[in-house]
Amino acid sequence: MNATDLGESLRAPGDGHLLGTDSLGRDVLMRTVAGGRESVLLGLATVAVVAAVGVAVGLLGGYLVGPWGYVADKVVTAFQAFPSFVLAVAVAGVLGPGVPNMVLAIAAVYWTQFARLSRALAASFRRSDRLKAARMCGAPTGAIVVRYLLPQVAGPTITLAALSVSDVVLTMAGLSFIGLGPERPTNDWGAMMAEAQPTFQYAIWCMLVPMAALFLTVAVFNLLGDTLREALDAGSQAHGGARPSGPAGCARDTTG
Repeated sequence: MNATDLGESLRAPGDGHLLGTDSLGRDVLMRTVAGGRESVLLGLATVAVVAAVGVAVGLLGGYLVGPWGYVADKVVTAFQAFPSFVLAVAVAGVLGPGVPNMVLAIAAVYWTQFARLSRALAASFRRSDRLKAARMCGAPTGAIVVRYLLPQVAGPTITLAALSVSDVVLTMAGLSFIGLGPERPTNDWGAMMAEAQPTFQYAIWCMLVPMAALFLTVAVFNLLGDTLREALDAGSQAHGGARPSGPAGCARDTTG
């Protein structure tokens, strides 16, 4: 799909090329589909890594008291002081183009969102009666974190992850558009739009097709995130957000 054919360059959408060709004769539809597969998979992988790091730091800052929690809190605050895309561009500019460097640049921006969320949930849990009851039952810290804290953090984290995929994909496209994404040749949507700039006035499909694909992807993951949030909120209200306590709860905790 990256093979060039100058004899087919800038063909308008029609027979043989449903959505036309670009300036090098490459099929726009095939490149857009390939770019979507790469962008979505890379976005999901990036969000998974970012969520793991952010949740770990956030739990450390929200659940623990003392120097470790203080340091984690200040690190999150320092990273949040910078505008997200500006920080991503700065990091990617220092590291240079390429997929690994782009992932690191995006991770430097988005891990703070998960850290802030998990920190708030952990701090609330630390002040809850549920934690006091578990400690009175003699439950070890590891059992408390696994049985009580992580399930409380999981739902909101999954919702934020679904919403963050759209932001990550959009940021990747932005970095690629300015030349800080995957190295050429690539089917990345941002790179496709950058390549279509010189021919925009008379081959508008080269720009509009990847732009529309990016818009639809962002919309789908935003809708998915909103749906998950509503479902989790409804489930939380139905169950009252309570966990069993008393002797049975103590038995489960002490065996962890």
